[in-house]
Amino acid sequence: MRAFLFIVISILFCCKPSARVQSESQGDKLQTLVEKEIGKSAVIEKNPSNTFALASHTENRTVDYVVIRLSDLKVVIKEKIIIGSVSWSGDRQIKVVSIPGMVRANARPEDNVRLIDLNNYVINKK
Repeated sequence: MRAFLFIVISILFCCKPSARVQSESQGDKLQTLVEKEIGKSAVIEKNPSNTFALASHTENRTVDYVVIRLSDLKVVIKEKIIIGSVSWSGDRQIKVVSIPGMVRANARPEDNVRLIDLNNYVINKK
């Protein structure tokens, strides 16, 4: 009886997928989602707390980008900017810089910078 119980418990532990396999599966799903949304050659960067991923693809001076919530792999922001850049500004903040075609006489550099706060897109687990 002990031998039978030992075998059953061993099988259960062997069949349980490891955290690494689950993580790789989420990475594959994230890559597939990004490819579907903005293309294959997109660059994916996760924030330090691993709650969001920023994926961007630049082609012909146009930047397509998406922000994906990693807990459920949901696209929370999808935008396109012409002549600009997008990057992480903080753990839950994205900095979008766009370069205008015509510069106004009294323009300031910060007029072309937009900060997007991702705290509105966080799912709080209770």
